[in-house]
Amino acid sequence: MENQKNTDPLVRSASIASLLVASTLIVLKYYGWVTTTSVSLLGSLADSLIDFLASVFVFIAVSYSLLPADAKHRFGYDKSEGLAAFIQSLLIGISGIYVCFEAIKRLLNPSQINQPSIAIWIILVSIALTLALVMYQKYVVKKSKSIAIESDQYHYLTDTYINLSVLFSIVITGWTRFVFIDALVGLLISGVVLYTSVTLLKKSFKILLDQEIQSDDRDRIKEIALDHPKVLGFHDLRTRDTGRKYIIQFHLELDPNMSLLESHEITDEVTDNVLKLYPDSELIIHTDPLGIDEVRDQFE
Repeated sequence: MENQKNTDPLVRSASIASLLVASTLIVLKYYGWVTTTSVSLLGSLADSLIDFLASVFVFIAVSYSLLPADAKHRFGYDKSEGLAAFIQSLLIGISGIYVCFEAIKRLLNPSQINQPSIAIWIILVSIALTLALVMYQKYVVKKSKSIAIESDQYHYLTDTYINLSVLFSIVITGWTRFVFIDALVGLLISGVVLYTSVTLLKKSFKILLDQEIQSDDRDRIKEIALDHPKVLGFHDLRTRDTGRKYIIQFHLELDPNMSLLESHEITDEVTDNVLKLYPDSELIIHTDPLGIDEVRDQFE
């Protein structure tokens, strides 16, 4: 991961690109729905409306998360991205419920869609725009590890599958007698949307509730600390993911006869070694004399 300061403009540009794409898709799909009356296209339109609202929240959250730490927020504002992902999951869930309701109504009262060729062109343009956005978001996430952009990317990737399903539905319903296919695809879309909602909700909870980072990363941090020749023990590792960086704290066990100055130097060296692998992380290291009797973390 690159230095956070260097990736801030990328994160901001990705959130703006998301807003522009969502706005364009809303206009296209609204015209397509009014022209064709396709319920699967209506479902895609509803999803794009939610995309736009979600992108607004992402833009606000990203702008907020880029603010520097201050006296009242010493760890910065990175967690706002987790809040954006939480709000996104709720909006996506509402979209899925609405599409499901409309699909059931169309299934009970099937009808032929109008001018399917117009709908096909609209969906093809939608797929192209969405794929271009997803590719850019993927690049930004790789550079910045932004959870808000990652959740937005995951959302738009789901939209690509939805648009492909809508395309299939329009082709079948527009030129055959199988008009019920439109409603069935609408139900399928609602299921995918609701699944996405639950997935993002779980991911946002990991950040908002300070879940520990991955076990592999925790093991790597421990290995880095113990690799220092003067570190004799390691315990009470606690971590959390703020969305774009880790907060890491642990205890080092050192020679009890060591001077305070040498202990400080060792702490700085271990900190530098950890930051080489996890740049921009916040580290809190406490040093203990080896062999001291103290209460330790029960989860270690």
